Amino acid sequence: MKTMVFYDDSGMITSVRSGDDESINAEIERYKGKQFILTEKTPDYINYYVENGDVFRKPDQQSKYQEFNYQTKQWEFSLDYSKNLKWTEIKAARTAQEFGSFEWGGYVFQCDEVSQRRIQGAVQLAMLDSTLTLDWTLSDNTVQAFTAAEFEAIGQALAAHVGQCHERGRILRQEIDAATSEKDLEAISW
Repeated sequence: MKTMVFYDDSGMITSVRSGDDESINAEIERYKGKQFILTEKTPDYINYYVENGDVFRKPDQQSKYQEFNYQTKQWEFSLDYSKNLKWTEIKAARTAQEFGSFEWGGYVFQCDEVSQRRIQGAVQLAMLDSTLTLDWTLSDNTVQAFTAAEFEAIGQALAAHVGQCHERGRILRQEIDAATSEKDLEAISW
């Protein structure tokens, strides 16, 4: 079994193909002119790099805020990379909270995308019929009856919940933008 390792000018692995001699030889013909090496190793994109025609394992990463520098072949702190990484973490946390659950009147409601649409539909019905009463399945799978006025309040609570999630995200985005060090970024959490 042979492996073709494709890489760019910096040594970053861009593609890996493995196969028997016949299939690899066919790939060699197909990819003439591209940068690749043949090896018995089966490296992955994240943990290896190419230098001087050989594949090497990257040293251990000391912090998630480090980016591999293909020139020095070391992990280094990069403020821009770290800010992007932190913002990705914050967006994921914001999404988890926004589409998790919210509380109104002592009841916990699911608010994934489908649940939000259902609540919005119930609010619209409530606005059309003030005598409306609907049974609603709550987050813990219990069922509770709510009136039209209560559904309007539930809709307002949902909107406030979503708004609070995004406001918190905007505040944290400003903190990320203002960060000047790894320590600053580590202090930011959802």
